[in-house]
Amino acid sequence: MQRATQWIAVTLLLAGCPTRSLAQTAAPAAPVTSERKLTVSAGYEAHRDRTRYEFENPSNFDTSFLVPHRFVQTYVADNQWLVVSARYPGFGDVLETEVGLTPHKTTFASDLDTFFNPNDDVIVAGTAGDVSMYSWRFAQWSQSRLWGVPFRVGFVYRRDESEFHSTERLVTHSNPPSETRTPISTHETTISQGRELSIGVSRDVAIAPRWLLTAGVDVAPLIVASLTTVLPEKYPGQDIVFQARAAGLTTRLELARRRTRWPVAVALGYGRTWSYSPASRFGRDTLQFGVRLGIQP
Repeated sequence: MQRATQWIAVTLLLAGCPTRSLAQTAAPAAPVTSERKLTVSAGYEAHRDRTRYEFENPSNFDTSFLVPHRFVQTYVADNQWLVVSARYPGFGDVLETEVGLTPHKTTFASDLDTFFNPNDDVIVAGTAGDVSMYSWRFAQWSQSRLWGVPFRVGFVYRRDESEFHSTERLVTHSNPPSETRTPISTHETTISQGRELSIGVSRDVAIAPRWLLTAGVDVAPLIVASLTTVLPEKYPGQDIVFQARAAGLTTRLELARRRTRWPVAVALGYGRTWSYSPASRFGRDTLQFGVRLGIQP
């Protein structure tokens, strides 16, 4: 327990360090075993990933005064991940360091502002269309046992960067009803960053001499998500940054071939988040499948 307490302190320190990047969600990891050897592995993951930011603040559209305003950005962040990880002994426990990244991909995103003007005129303005997106993540875990139950504590960082393609700006009014579309070519880049602290427990079931089935759940009581919007033509030299806090839950199931120089694992995971404040929300819904092949030097 003393080693686990020390690791929680280290993770909290890492979470407070300034860094740049979801949400998201870490990939299922190999279960805790009695092995104390270095294992290096590489793998492939396929993600179905939906991300949503929603913030409320006073603003204005065609008025000289502020009105209630809400803006929402949504992203289809489905992608393929290349993941490299290393498991090794440290502080008397098993540590795991993981790095994952994706290729650039063209996908869909939207950036819509809603203004609640006088005379029941609800105005929606913004864009929806193609973006170029890429992502990467870093995770550091400490794995041990508590009362014979495998558990892990970790820090996860994820960054998604998107560049909006040229499209049309849509503006709709509810009173009187109207809709206008205007071509725009200004540049817009958004950066989503997620930092989370997670605690997980798991249960191992040996289904064959060298095969282990692991079911687990990771709980993230604190996810700090930030969204940075860069509009160089409209706001030169000024980035717009909003921040939201959320909690997350990830379930994972893994089938691993152990006790061999070439361990292999197949994993399935699902995760989602819940926001703490209705005025600043971060949502991520992720389903992931992965295959990893390792080697013990």
